[in-house]
Amino acid sequence: MGSITKTEVRALTPTITAGAYTAGDAVGGLLTFPAMFMAGQHSGILQTVAIIDDAQQSVELELHLFNQSFTPTADNGAFDPTDDDLENYLGYVTIAASDYASFTDNSAASVNNIGLVVEAADPSTSKALFGQLVTRGTPTYAATDDLTVRIGVLQD
Repeated sequence: MGSITKTEVRALTPTITAGAYTAGDAVGGLLTFPAMFMAGQHSGILQTVAIIDDAQQSVELELHLFNQSFTPTADNGAFDPTDDDLENYLGYVTIAASDYASFTDNSAASVNNIGLVVEAADPSTSKALFGQLVTRGTPTYAATDDLTVRIGVLQD
């Protein structure tokens, strides 16, 4: 018998600054992706990250992931996780400017086949993943809800 694979997908819209960012700034605050793992499971493979950009800024972003809640950098501040928070760091995904498809007044990016192993820190209390976006460009967003982040995790 083969194993059964299940996928969990979650989308979040962080509250961001309606205005300009500097390269290296956090974009929005703490992202909490709830219930990413099946009952009895606590790990999986991050397979996809998608970004919906209503302002069509299409800049390079990084999604930094942690296996438990951490002290996020304030929106529009230079991303600077604490040494203690890095103990729970899982890795990051780069969403390159070339990953975006541009449309009339918005854009969307998709990064597929990532293969990053992710896990919950304490599956008895939380099956969530936590993250923060960081810009590597200088976007100027028009509204506080211009970005949506969607992740897909294949279950072990």
